[in-house]
Amino acid sequence: MVALTAPSALAHDSVIGGNVVSDAPLEEFPQEITLEFSAVPKEGFNTFAVTNTETGAVLFDAEPSLHDRELTVEVPQDVNPGPGEYQVGFQITSSDGHATRGSVPFTVAGEAGSNEVAESSDAADAADAADPSGLPSAAKWALAAVALFAVVAAVIMAGAKMRRSNDLNS
Repeated sequence: MVALTAPSALAHDSVIGGNVVSDAPLEEFPQEITLEFSAVPKEGFNTFAVTNTETGAVLFDAEPSLHDRELTVEVPQDVNPGPGEYQVGFQITSSDGHATRGSVPFTVAGEAGSNEVAESSDAADAADAADPSGLPSAAKWALAAVALFAVVAAVIMAGAKMRRSNDLNS
């Protein structure tokens, strides 16, 4: 008899360092944000979104560049929010191939300079108001695809159950 065992679970990559990973507040908002992971994430489908945790406003989102175990995004020049509480939300493809999400909080204590993101166009403001989720568009499409798949699977299962019930009654 052959014994079958489940393959051991592979751990998803986790954040182990970076320029915003610190117990001490930063003096100023960084010009680039780097997160170091426990293994080398796979290329593609990686996203960072930086949020003001006090207001919930998404300051920007971007696809980070990959260098070994580090993912880095440059902060857009028009983003200079000043002191406050922030977080870097991330969605990456771990080295094991699974999607991994998480966030890293950080504090900027620096001088009370500019406390606003540079003004954006009315169209961008309208888009933010219409879509308060703050998810990148790729994540929205992925969620929509999963929801559609769940609905189709439920319809197929209901149809199969009805056919089985009709066969038993015949």
